Amino acid sequence: MRVLLVSPTALDSRGRPIKQRRVHLPALTLPMLAAVTPPGTHLRLCCETAEEIPFDEPWDLVGLTGMGSGIVRAWQIADEFKQRGRTVVIGGIAATLGDPAWSLAHADSVVLGEAEELWPEVLRDAAAGRLQSVYRMRREPPVDQLPVPRYDLLNPVVYGRWRPVQATRGCPFTCTFCSITAFFHQRYRKRPVDQVVRDVREAKRRGTRYIAFIDDNIGVDWDYCARLWEALIPERIIWMSQCSLHIADRPDMLELASRSGCRMLSFGIESTSADSLAGIDKAWNRPARYREAVRRIRAYGIDVSTEMMIGLDGDDRSVFQRTYDFVMDNAISVPRVHILTPIPGTPLFDQLKDEGRILNEGFDRYTGGHVVFRPTHLDAAELEAGYWKLYERLFSWPAIVQRVAPNPASLSGYMRALVVGVNLHYRRHVHHRISPGIV
Repeated sequence: MRVLLVSPTALDSRGRPIKQRRVHLPALTLPMLAAVTPPGTHLRLCCETAEEIPFDEPWDLVGLTGMGSGIVRAWQIADEFKQRGRTVVIGGIAATLGDPAWSLAHADSVVLGEAEELWPEVLRDAAAGRLQSVYRMRREPPVDQLPVPRYDLLNPVVYGRWRPVQATRGCPFTCTFCSITAFFHQRYRKRPVDQVVRDVREAKRRGTRYIAFIDDNIGVDWDYCARLWEALIPERIIWMSQCSLHIADRPDMLELASRSGCRMLSFGIESTSADSLAGIDKAWNRPARYREAVRRIRAYGIDVSTEMMIGLDGDDRSVFQRTYDFVMDNAISVPRVHILTPIPGTPLFDQLKDEGRILNEGFDRYTGGHVVFRPTHLDAAELEAGYWKLYERLFSWPAIVQRVAPNPASLSGYMRALVVGVNLHYRRHVHHRISPGIV
């Protein structure tokens, strides 16, 4: 069989596919699906953000995945292939959390849930001409039996220095807005340390020591983290990941993370308002400790990136200035801000729908840069306009210099250049009304 796996890009504010020359933080989905593809399959991976999709080649099966609004682009690509008579399968978080009928309107089959055990079955059925319309995960794939991702199939001309590795899956917290919590049913699974190191070594063998742990929350189980980070020290890698702010309370773990090569962690700060945090079941993220937490993390040579949201039920007009002040006062070198977006399949979406507050179910607008629900204390148009004005202020030339220049983390020249490059990249996206971080 000739099989094409495509990672769709996102759409800009005019509905056009977002393109760029390189992908600096590749996802793991396609290399992992390639790793469980049976031998003898002619397989090609394509990341649309930086590669052209080979629509007119004779593929027997096309697989598409997508998160968030990326599912809309997956549907468009599926339509293109269906017009050419190709068989199309769609999977991923967005396809799983939404109504399967949405994807089946564009594809022959939809895969719901984690796909490592389903994908070989899909290929066998497609080869035998008995492809089912829906494949539903029957059990969680055992994370202690995952193969080495096919890093060799990632085009080195397209991808930058970083390679994705996974140590844990899911997150144990119950944040009502989070698609990860909904997709993994609040489960948190840890891979054997020796297998994580095995994958790191394979990435290194392919020519890089820069590792992006794509974990949704790598810092939850401290015993596990201690074993993993100790094992990473001899590998002499540079790594970054996402983590909860709890690590700031553990200087011993910060020291160990730094020794193992950690140079940047991204934290879901979400809001500086305790009331807003309580409304999304994240009251444990205490705003009063943010400043000291950021200072302590950086003291160990680990830079801080943040994710925040505006438009929560506790937010009024002051949210724009409060968010700006937090980012600037703490010199957050890589800030990302999103308008609260109720993703279908999450408790937040169900709550707002029950309250009659969903304004738009056109999922091309579920990018984090549009208002798709009725806020409590803000007008929808005011929230959206204020969001882009906030971003323009954060990524003005003076603000970038003010945030980046005094960075107290002990970063190498390359990491400092990376931080600057990300800021310039985000500045361009803001100018074109693309929410930073969606590609």
